[in-house]
Amino acid sequence: MRNRDREAADQDLCELFGEIEQLADSAEIPALVTKMLDIYGLKTLAYLGAGVSDRHTEGPYLAVTYSSEWIERYKAERFIEVDPAIRVGLHRMLPIDWSEFDRKDGRVRRLFGEAGEFGLGRHGVSLPVHGRHGDRAIVSITSDATDRDWRHLRLHYIRDFQLLALHMHQAILRLEGGGSVEQAALSPRERKCLQWISEGKTNWECAVILGLSERTVRFYLESARHKLSAANTTHAVNKACRASLLSELP
Repeated sequence: MRNRDREAADQDLCELFGEIEQLADSAEIPALVTKMLDIYGLKTLAYLGAGVSDRHTEGPYLAVTYSSEWIERYKAERFIEVDPAIRVGLHRMLPIDWSEFDRKDGRVRRLFGEAGEFGLGRHGVSLPVHGRHGDRAIVSITSDATDRDWRHLRLHYIRDFQLLALHMHQAILRLEGGGSVEQAALSPRERKCLQWISEGKTNWECAVILGLSERTVRFYLESARHKLSAANTTHAVNKACRASLLSELP
């Protein structure tokens, strides 16, 4: 890449950072994703985030440029159960080139075969993001570049999208309310009760373990739910875990 090309690319990257920081509504995310697609000449771009929303009934957060037909096909065939971009990518720290995926499994081969038919590119990279409060995300990009061009372009893409993925994830956390629980919100007793509930104990078992009455345990759990603005105890446990309130107990 010539110096002038690098300068132009760096300028585009800086402008994208600025636009991400200025996002005021989640509804603006799809347009930004599409703009990234155009700037980088990619075939597709997808963001999948887990634990990014304060709304416990929400599933994973998606912002994708895939066709609606491919999304429906993906769901109908339950490809998420075998998709290595999800199963492997979400547990890795470093970017992973899709050429590294083991395709011995017939369903995995069919997934990638059908993905190509529905408009995904010949090459792909997935870039994981691991948040501080248990939130995770993965940004996957695909390209129809030739094999020769891809060897060069993938390094450029990985450099930029590691940064873009982090900034985008932080913006979505901010807009969706994830990871907003204050560390000092809960008392030690409230945290202890939530911790034992998170480990599968009943209210009665918590009472026995902590030397309290079952009524007192219910009081602490109700107080914790109120402080965390949680709909129920399961939601309170989820929010407390995401904010690392339970992992720091002695």
